[in-house]
Amino acid sequence: MITKRNLICVKAKNNLDIGRLLLYEPYKNILLNLKDLCVDTNAKDFDPVAKVYDGLLSVPSNIREYYEALLGVTSYYHHSKGGKGTYIEKKLASSIETCSPSIELSEFPFWLEHPILYRKKGIFTQQGLSQEEKRVFRTNKWDWIGNNKDVNIDVGSFLIDERAIILIEVKNRVDSGGTAGRREIWTSEKFGTIIGYIGSNEKLFRKEGKEFSLVELMEMFGIENLQIYIGVLFDIRDSPATIASDKANGFYSSSKQGFQDLLRQVAQSSTMNLIAKDDETLQMSLSLTYSDLKLTIGALYGDDVTLHLFKRKFPVSDLLLLKYDDIWLSLLTTIDERTILLKHQKNYMLTLLDLLKSDLNLRIKYDALINSECEETKLNEVVDYLLDKYSDKFENKLLPNGKEEDGYLADVIQVLCACEA
Repeated sequence: MITKRNLICVKAKNNLDIGRLLLYEPYKNILLNLKDLCVDTNAKDFDPVAKVYDGLLSVPSNIREYYEALLGVTSYYHHSKGGKGTYIEKKLASSIETCSPSIELSEFPFWLEHPILYRKKGIFTQQGLSQEEKRVFRTNKWDWIGNNKDVNIDVGSFLIDERAIILIEVKNRVDSGGTAGRREIWTSEKFGTIIGYIGSNEKLFRKEGKEFSLVELMEMFGIENLQIYIGVLFDIRDSPATIASDKANGFYSSSKQGFQDLLRQVAQSSTMNLIAKDDETLQMSLSLTYSDLKLTIGALYGDDVTLHLFKRKFPVSDLLLLKYDDIWLSLLTTIDERTILLKHQKNYMLTLLDLLKSDLNLRIKYDALINSECEETKLNEVVDYLLDKYSDKFENKLLPNGKEEDGYLADVIQVLCACEA
């Protein structure tokens, strides 16, 4: 039975919004590499030590090719970054124009001067910029003159109308990062360094011979409110996180220790005043003796993360709405195809590629399928054409156990389309 899969990589790239482009680019790269594993026996090799350690020399002969394919495919996938590490930060930033991912303290002046361009680079990387936009970055007029202790915060929102900056260090789940990682966010690795710079009013930036501290920089851009948070998005069941779920299954106690450490740092400062604090929700409000800038530092959970970042309601569950079949389908198909390739030196995908070289009618149908973004009737036409005209080419030995010929061929076709669209 043929099943039409929901694949993002068969869609026209120019018609995708930012949120989908965040998946399209890394998915496409992964699929292209998986295609190599489907068609080239040498695409993944194991050195002698790996063969011993991974058991390739002792695995039963009847499953040797499957085991080797499984190791090769899964090891590639787990070693490919594929955009996973920064996906959620970029997804947050793509949801509203005031947000940017990866806020470097040393790049604060550039962010405030060019928020749209900074956001574009953060979401699409250097490769997504025009030559003129790259030139703007190269000729940045601001020097970083700090003591070389820079800080990176996952996502920030520059709210010009509200004269506010919101910085959020994101944790995907209540159990992400470990105890040490959670505590360090509050202390010298992240928040403690920023607060140290604010407390000392140290000069960090220079432009045209004039030096600025962090507070002086924000005052120059009319910023009156700086908010810094750790934001925990989900609990262990993928529902919006809460303090209760953090206490039950996360690292709330480590957060609280870090919060208390930061409070002690504030108490030792001669330029900071503690206006209010809540030891349960982990929130503190500060004022400065030398500036009217207001500071808020705390922890946010679930929908409160997006509420503070966007200044409007945005369920964090909406961050998980983009569900496509590209990865699971291509991984499972590649394991099957590589197993058959290692065993018989050919498989469905190689057979299909050879037929595309020799049959113009097939190429036309295949092109129409790609142009339709793998529309179901077009997919059925290609499958029917192949099985009617070339059934002898798709030998039984090339069909994995338990698979139906038309359904499996349809999946191989769709994976290939996702690679080549």
